[in-house]
Amino acid sequence: MPTALNDGTYKASAQGYDREINIELEIADGKISDVSLLDNQETDAVIERAFPIIKERIVEANSPDVDCVSAATFSTYAVKEAVLEAMKEAGFEGEIELTRSTGYEEDRELVEAEDKETDLLIIGGGPSGLASAIDAKIEGVENVTIIEKLDILSGNGKFDMNFFDLANSKAMKDAGNEVTKEEYRERFREKSWDSDERVDAMTEGAFVLDEWLRDKGIELDYNFGWEGSMSHLRNENEYACNHIQTKLEEKAKDLGIEILTGTKGVDLILEDDGVKGAKVEDKTSKYTIKSKATVIATGGFSMNKDLVAKYIPGAEDIPSSNQMGVTGDFITIAENNDIKLEHMDKPVIFHKMLDPRRDLTGFSMDNFIFVNENGERFIAESDSGIEYGQKMMENRPVYFIFDEKAKDSFMRPKMQVEKGYIKEYNSVEELAADGIGCSKDTLIQTTEDFNAAVRGEKEDAFREEAAKDELDYEGKLYCVKVTPCLHMTKGGIVANSKAQVLNTSDEVIPGLFATGEVTDTSGAYTSSVIFGRISGLEASKYIKENK
Repeated sequence: MPTALNDGTYKASAQGYDREINIELEIADGKISDVSLLDNQETDAVIERAFPIIKERIVEANSPDVDCVSAATFSTYAVKEAVLEAMKEAGFEGEIELTRSTGYEEDRELVEAEDKETDLLIIGGGPSGLASAIDAKIEGVENVTIIEKLDILSGNGKFDMNFFDLANSKAMKDAGNEVTKEEYRERFREKSWDSDERVDAMTEGAFVLDEWLRDKGIELDYNFGWEGSMSHLRNENEYACNHIQTKLEEKAKDLGIEILTGTKGVDLILEDDGVKGAKVEDKTSKYTIKSKATVIATGGFSMNKDLVAKYIPGAEDIPSSNQMGVTGDFITIAENNDIKLEHMDKPVIFHKMLDPRRDLTGFSMDNFIFVNENGERFIAESDSGIEYGQKMMENRPVYFIFDEKAKDSFMRPKMQVEKGYIKEYNSVEELAADGIGCSKDTLIQTTEDFNAAVRGEKEDAFREEAAKDELDYEGKLYCVKVTPCLHMTKGGIVANSKAQVLNTSDEVIPGLFATGEVTDTSGAYTSSVIFGRISGLEASKYIKENK
């Protein structure tokens, strides 16, 4: 590194995960004193968590030759590149070979470190883990420790748009939208394989959750959808779930909960009378965290192709929209510790993820089509499942085409058009030429055939029932490359209605709890928070009863 750089302020840019990241570098007394993030198109939920970490590393080292932030490798590598370019403007003439290393490579050498102790150990810092920690701390558990193997918190939860299955909320009351507990139970039972006891726990939790969230500064003020809908956004123009996760992180820190990022649980300490903590690893060392109770909240296994191939054959080649940390670490640990697993073959596969951004896009839309690179339809747009995903993969690149009415009908595509992720075209001819590179006559014929099927003038070769709305191909059209995605895995560790983990003999394992996507459940985000709360409350009872 240079002994001195020229003082001043310098701007530079580098290619990020999507388009350029622009930064401003401040040099004072010959050293890096500050880095500011300027215009960028990175995912907000990632960059707002990762940038302060990479900035701190660069300023402390007086160099961009630092580890990238895990779960934000592309974005933070771009920040490092931009800083290096700005340093050159400030007079740096040396050589720095930047890497994408996060410092957590599997072949690193680890030293034995001193063991730690805590009252409650929570493995995983997503929505479940944070909710668990918060309620346990409020219930009087003195020492609560969260370990998170990534450098940033909040798991997949920070990416979601819609907080659904939330009942009895202020937003629903303001909209005159009522769902009774019995209606909730029946609606959930229709789609659930969870036990009646877990459905009951989910129901009771859903009816008090809005009040709990608001107490944490989380205000979901927009209830949208049909009559009886339990879908919620932060407001009409803001996603719900990053707001939720940001506030949960703030609350955990305000309560004094110990949070160790970059720290991975690698095994349980399982004794005859129950679980006594976990073995862990960080960037440099390995040690044991002993605890009076332990909560597993590590997410699913969408990012582990070997586990996906084992349990959901055929889905291993479908990309995932889930966060990078869901590699099923505790699925393997469960297999090795006589912990019961169920419904491992149940995935959630969505068919519209922006390629390559990995953002999900329009769901509640009907007037759209998928076409291949020749401008031809090849699949029923309304289907789902593994075979559906495989067929889309076989026909990539896949183009998602919709009109103005469809864009305005749903928040995601509307926002993605405004941000420039999805491009706008004034005609089919322009879209064919500039958006796909296919024959305009072929694409016109494709849209005409689709609309004729909607009008009932011909059969739809790909759908049993025609779409409800025609595609307005004489107005503005929107087009983006998409891919199917394995959004989440639904099977996992079996836990009862108290979030207590069961062994393969259906016996409760003392001191061990599990919540969220790592568990066997048909629930999703809301369920993760509800059972996160339950796990924290039940763990605190267990700790008090076993002093």
